[in-house]
Amino acid sequence: MTQLGSAKTKWFESHFPELEDKGLLAALRSFYCLRLKQYRLLGKYEPDEILSEAILRLSIAVNSGKKIYNILPWLRTTGLHIINEKSREETRHRVIGYHNIDFEDFILEEQSQHNQREDSELYRRLNPALKELDVEDRKLLIMRYYGQLAWQDIANKFLEDGIEISTEALRKRGSRALEKLRKIFINKYFQGYDN
Repeated sequence: MTQLGSAKTKWFESHFPELEDKGLLAALRSFYCLRLKQYRLLGKYEPDEILSEAILRLSIAVNSGKKIYNILPWLRTTGLHIINEKSREETRHRVIGYHNIDFEDFILEEQSQHNQREDSELYRRLNPALKELDVEDRKLLIMRYYGQLAWQDIANKFLEDGIEISTEALRKRGSRALEKLRKIFINKYFQGYDN
């Protein structure tokens, strides 16, 4: 590192000693981890990447003359903006065409289930209930929740197949399909469930 780079780093650390606090950094990483999970981006991006980018933006903001009074909320908000940007980028690149896909492939199999232990039993029990739905309801739920398509994208997919349906009608249909799935799941596969 050059002397100029070292001097800038020391100046930055002297103005923001909070960045040396491991508890603060752990809290930020935890916050970013939760948001990445919420946006279904945790496997693609890590909390440390978001934290590094937020600190880089902090440095740029300070160097441009912006005054940062409370670093924790600033880093949380900036990190959330970064995650939103990444989510929009992922959505832009998602392929909408589902013509040649076997929808049964989307149903989670036991070997590819969610990694968290507390959810694995739930997913194992949910799959047979999903298979009991009629084909149209199952396709709709798979496109919406497994494929993460927006209602408008699903309406466009149906339009490509020659079926014109409004997004509001799709939402209602999806809501009814979810209710059917919930009833099947609770009655047949989740005895002892409290609702």
